[in-house]
Amino acid sequence: MEKVTKKYSPVMNFLRTPTPTLIGIYIVMLIFFSLGSENFLAIQNMKGIFNNFAVFGIMAAGVAVVMVGGGFDLSVGSVAGLAGIVSAVLLMKGIELSTPYVFVIAMVIGCLVGLINGLIIVKVGINPIITTLGTLAIFRGICYFWADLNPRIYNIFVQNFGRKYIGGVFPVTTVYIIVAFTIITLIFKFTRFGRNLFAIGGNENLARLVGIPVDRTKIISYMISGFFAAIAGLLLISQLGSGRPEYGTGAELEIITIVVLGGVIVGGGKGNFLGVFIALVIIQTISNGLVLIDLPVYLRMVVKGALLVLVIAIDAIRSKRHLLRY
Repeated sequence: MEKVTKKYSPVMNFLRTPTPTLIGIYIVMLIFFSLGSENFLAIQNMKGIFNNFAVFGIMAAGVAVVMVGGGFDLSVGSVAGLAGIVSAVLLMKGIELSTPYVFVIAMVIGCLVGLINGLIIVKVGINPIITTLGTLAIFRGICYFWADLNPRIYNIFVQNFGRKYIGGVFPVTTVYIIVAFTIITLIFKFTRFGRNLFAIGGNENLARLVGIPVDRTKIISYMISGFFAAIAGLLLISQLGSGRPEYGTGAELEIITIVVLGGVIVGGGKGNFLGVFIALVIIQTISNGLVLIDLPVYLRMVVKGALLVLVIAIDAIRSKRHLLRY
């Protein structure tokens, strides 16, 4: 008897991902919030939503890379804050370092922090959640070292970096998001590093047995996360016009929600970056919509907390199905 092998078309593969469900949720949300507030679908509000999600989107892209490999990074908000305030200090009057040097320094800070996280997790063997919680506190404390300086951003290029609109309508920050997710998708689809990271997330012990450089690959993934967090820090100081030590505080929970809702399994080995992008739009739309319908702050916190629990529950179900399939 001949063995029958199931073959799925690209359309079927797409339908098997969380993306169609996310698109449906987003359509329902648009209807709900548009009925709750006449300003929700206004062009100015839509522009604001797409301009504001860049910071979270850039960080989510980096965290997704780490989580595909079975890792976890809770330090990204602090890394963004650190890269941002250091850059703002270097740009302030009296120092005014050349903008390209400042951008390079910010990226180096991000990569260095990622390297530190990766080395502690891989070489010392400390749990990634504990490690990145610790470095979250350490780097946030370093941010407050510059708290009294309150550096303002007067550099025109840096101001435009996160505020400019293409044709007066399309936020340039959306271009950054699209580029970031496109690069990551291409890396995972066409490079050995991407394939190795998926293999590590799926079964780290087996990956070691077949000769995959597990330690090096995981460390690089944390460096990528730090790099993207640093870019987010530059966007923060551009959009807010100054450097403050509290920038990025609390971002990690929202980012984890985005990544998991988008289809990246917490244990690693599976990820859907289009889904992460759509989840980003959904979460940011929810935040905007809750403000417009004038929901009290404490209820907004309840909604976001409930959403996080729901997302983790969905991930648990998805993980079981993933294991059963193999």
